[in-house]
Amino acid sequence: MSNKKAVLLMSYGTPYEISDIMGYYTNIRNHHEPPKPLYDELVSRYKAIGGTSPLAKISDAQAKGLQAQLDQEFPGEYQVFVGYKYIHPFIQDAVKDILAAGIKTIYGIPLAPHYSAFNTGDYHARAKEVLVNHGDVTYVEAKSWWQNDDLIHFWSNQLVALKPQIDQLDTKVILSAHSLPMSIIDGGDSYRDEVEANMRTVVKTAGLTPDQYTIAWQSAGRTEQKWIGPDFVTVAQNLIEQDNIKHIISASVGFINDNLEILYDVDIELKQAIETKGGKLTRLQMPNDDPKLISALKAEVLKLAKAI
Repeated sequence: MSNKKAVLLMSYGTPYEISDIMGYYTNIRNHHEPPKPLYDELVSRYKAIGGTSPLAKISDAQAKGLQAQLDQEFPGEYQVFVGYKYIHPFIQDAVKDILAAGIKTIYGIPLAPHYSAFNTGDYHARAKEVLVNHGDVTYVEAKSWWQNDDLIHFWSNQLVALKPQIDQLDTKVILSAHSLPMSIIDGGDSYRDEVEANMRTVVKTAGLTPDQYTIAWQSAGRTEQKWIGPDFVTVAQNLIEQDNIKHIISASVGFINDNLEILYDVDIELKQAIETKGGKLTRLQMPNDDPKLISALKAEVLKLAKAI
């Protein structure tokens, strides 16, 4: 038995190389292979951003950064693990590794700051299913951690730096997050409310006025379901065509990493849509393994430790 506590960082994961795409998206689609046209499109998107997403390397850097901060203040007390929902190392396997190490306390933290039963809630469910026959193991789950001051200031500081441009009448900030099916929101999920509260806190902290920003959604799934809207591509093009906006500043506050949704959906798809209408795009940097993000994760670990 170990006196260490485990910190389990969890996310969707990402294909490590082109050959992983079929298996990864088959898992996402409940073990149904994507149709060839969809598969080919996915491959083309990954190739457009260089062949793979940097998400796995970023997640590893976040884990190492958190381990270093915890070791500095609490040497030998914590061990950080990473588990993914749709690709190895799977969440369940990470929990098995924790058990094999003899660790009896696990702090589960999704690498997404806004809670949704659809996404982050499912991470915890996958972790806890391994613990059904391990009553001596305590699992403490993080829900939302977007209210951390370091994370809020990571975004607001960038907006403050761009304030001279934002103050121009032909500039608008679009804050965005990953869309989800409306059926989930209609069922009482708090995700949309949390995201919008986060966005309003960021712009208030940065000193923006309501006419300087708008909220939109991105990266909706291609299903027949209705998803949270409006979509940020449509919003951006309408701002240029109808409101004489020439400069769009994109702040994907719903994300913390450079991933396919940022490097393709923003840097390529949104950029092309804006430039086609004669506009210009500026994108805020993502937290990735920035010290402010690592500090936010550490603060969440300490918060969970106090909850026991």
